[in-house]
Amino acid sequence: MQPIEHVLRSPSPEDLVSVLQVVVTLAFGSDTVAHKMLSKDIMKSLEILFGHKNPEVQRLALLAVGNLAFCRENHNILVTSENLRELLMRLTATPERRVNKAAARALAILGENESLRRAIKGRQVPKTGIRILSLDGGGMKGLATVQILQEIERGTGKRMHELFDLICGTSTGGIFASALGIKLMSSDQLEEIYRNLGKVVFSEPVQKKNEAATWKHKLDQLYKSSSQSFRVVAKGSKHNAEKLEKLLQDMCADEDGDDILIETAVKNIPKVFLVSTLASVTPAQPFIFRNYQYPVGKPEVPIATSKSSGTTMLGSPTTGTQVGCKRSAFVGSCKHLLWEAIRASCAAPYYLDDFSDGVYRWLDGALLANNPTIFSIREAQLLWPDTKIDCIVSIGSGSLPTKARKGGWRYLDAGQVLIESACSVDHAEEALRTLLPMHPEIHYFRFNPVDERCDMELDETDPTIWVELEAATKDYIDNNSETFKDACERLLAPIKNA
Repeated sequence: MQPIEHVLRSPSPEDLVSVLQVVVTLAFGSDTVAHKMLSKDIMKSLEILFGHKNPEVQRLALLAVGNLAFCRENHNILVTSENLRELLMRLTATPERRVNKAAARALAILGENESLRRAIKGRQVPKTGIRILSLDGGGMKGLATVQILQEIERGTGKRMHELFDLICGTSTGGIFASALGIKLMSSDQLEEIYRNLGKVVFSEPVQKKNEAATWKHKLDQLYKSSSQSFRVVAKGSKHNAEKLEKLLQDMCADEDGDDILIETAVKNIPKVFLVSTLASVTPAQPFIFRNYQYPVGKPEVPIATSKSSGTTMLGSPTTGTQVGCKRSAFVGSCKHLLWEAIRASCAAPYYLDDFSDGVYRWLDGALLANNPTIFSIREAQLLWPDTKIDCIVSIGSGSLPTKARKGGWRYLDAGQVLIESACSVDHAEEALRTLLPMHPEIHYFRFNPVDERCDMELDETDPTIWVELEAATKDYIDNNSETFKDACERLLAPIKNA
């Protein structure tokens, strides 16, 4: 690293820009390189360059420090520097926008969330407590979710990003969480985009012989197949993921170039996370894509790659399991692109190929947490450990009433039962109904139509079936008007009292 240290002391702005661009790229691309790159001399040089008279040199030096801090080992070192924090805070007030923005980005990566909030003049969590919006998965059944969101917007006169401090979602819910919390869309805009997405992505399935009728049947085939035939059964997906990826890239494109999740933290928006399933480890793990870093001192489960085997590990045999009730973060990332996070969260088996960034592989978050509400409570506790939760609004995309299983019982039906159980949204709901009475200060609202008309495949594009789902949701809203009114009043309470 000596050549880099030497050039960082160059009097030439052109030389400095060139070497800083290299540092920014290398530090972002590899934690191993970033860890080797961090030294007292390099940090001293970068901090000196924070005050350079050339704004581009300043900006790149700040980006370099931020990217170095993505490495967990570096992060633990840098957060102890009071001098660095003071320098970054001072630079967030500079009139040069590209410089103050890069300084705010570095604060976000370091997890200096309160310092960042003050720097960008962001809103505080209300004195009444944290407000959480949790959105289930469900494919095109998400049109029911949109209707419920529209009802809340009508009842409050506010958009979701104005009402909630933390917004999360799984799969379809992840698309919605990103659109509402990061792109700041209204529910009407969301409906337009989602209808178009369904028509473009799901209208022309890839034709294959002997295709299973539904995703559950497809997974049931995997359960029943032998290991030798597994690849034959599993190969291919029903729809072309490239169409979805193009739509997501267009939706997530940022005019300021803030396409990485953590870079959206410099805007005055809610905290947002999406749940996916990390499938490149065994057993598979929930994975949290988030637009924030955890506050200083919060333990985070690292992803490590074994040098000898090339396999991916979470923690280690002795440190991966904690004793007692100390809260640690789920494994996750804040440095992926927003569209990548959404794509990973909605990589539903059978419908779409899994998603890989070249190192790790993800499947739909619905396989582990189709209802992410419990995850949202954990994240809120990590982000605001000294603040109570005031209100949780959890929205589903419609469920079917319980009924007798057709065709009797066969041993191999166990595969179908296991799949239904894994993707059920009711387990989280049952757990919350059991635990939340012990926390009467939390106002919990669960909205989820239960109706035969909610019987719809994830990739359904028939308008007549959409109409049936919408009719069921409207009836549900009408029949629960008082509960909707209560939820809206609770959400408006902090605004009225401000």
